[in-house]
Amino acid sequence: MRRYNSTTYSMDDRKLNLTRRHFVAAGSALPIAAAATTGLFSASTARAAEPELLETDHVLGDRNAPILIIEYASMTCPHCAHFHETAFPGLKENYFDTGKAALAFRHFPFDRYAFQASVLAECSGPDKFFAITDILFKRQAEWTRAENITEALIKIGKQSGISQKKFEACLADEKLGESILTQRLVGSTEYGVNSTPTLFIEGEKYEDDRSFAALDEFLKSKM
Repeated sequence: MRRYNSTTYSMDDRKLNLTRRHFVAAGSALPIAAAATTGLFSASTARAAEPELLETDHVLGDRNAPILIIEYASMTCPHCAHFHETAFPGLKENYFDTGKAALAFRHFPFDRYAFQASVLAECSGPDKFFAITDILFKRQAEWTRAENITEALIKIGKQSGISQKKFEACLADEKLGESILTQRLVGSTEYGVNSTPTLFIEGEKYEDDRSFAALDEFLKSKM
């Protein structure tokens, strides 16, 4: 059995169980977009492909920076939250804010609530995307343990300037939902992503220590 270190979250931990059609969460009036294809997230043999920056990517830092880091993450993944709490601030200060590197964030939801949180982040708009993503990771232990997780996300949205009505509209937006799920599908089938956080640095999957010290040393070797 493959073992995952303390900075990864395996597909085996919490598989996303979605149907072909959009559905409504029990006890909630908020519709949740589902996978467009049966078995959308089943594991498959990935091609030897290298992800490249897309126009649709949310990018932190200069898009023309000499080093590109692509992160696949699930909003409910505790190891993603740990990465964003510990290594991310140093990367932002020393690389993204200085133009030495840029980060492209891609969704890889493992469950319906990770999907809802991804929708909330997208609903905030491109200018606030990373700010609300940061909030969602920092407060992950709070909202993922709430009695009603959707209501907890609504509350975070309101505190971040996203009304319940707007969040409902975003959840009902099939195009938005499919764009999030497609990111996961492409990550899984094209690039072999099967755990989070998964980092690609200059197109190559980075599978070593994800502490800032280790990443700092690795990034310096790329400069």
